[in-house]
Amino acid sequence: MNFELRTQNSKLRTLMTYIIILIVSAVAQYFLPWWVIAPIAFAIGAWKSETALGAYAAAAGAIATLWVGYATFLNSANEGIMVQKIGGLFSENIKFLKNLPVTPTFFTIMTIIGSQVAGLSATAGYHFRQLFK
Repeated sequence: MNFELRTQNSKLRTLMTYIIILIVSAVAQYFLPWWVIAPIAFAIGAWKSETALGAYAAAAGAIATLWVGYATFLNSANEGIMVQKIGGLFSENIKFLKNLPVTPTFFTIMTIIGSQVAGLSATAGYHFRQLFK
């Protein structure tokens, strides 16, 4: 019983961390550059996370959700022109990218970069807090 309650509390705390990172990052990225996700994920990972895996999963998931959602909105607003132009910049010099569809490739690379930055920052924040326990 005690183990089940602890597991449920840990899941709720991870979900709360996910929601906080998602909201704070969305507001901050409206005014600040993209890399503001790192200090936000670090601070919230240090403040709210119970495990390193929970910190990583919440931050990576929140930023992946935020960036894919916003990129989808922008892509549909301009009928895919922006992604085609950005994809054209990169596929000119890299041969294997010429054979891949631009939009899914762009979204995949963008998601990997954002989720790795946020996830590792949140994990670093969690471990930073562990130094002072």
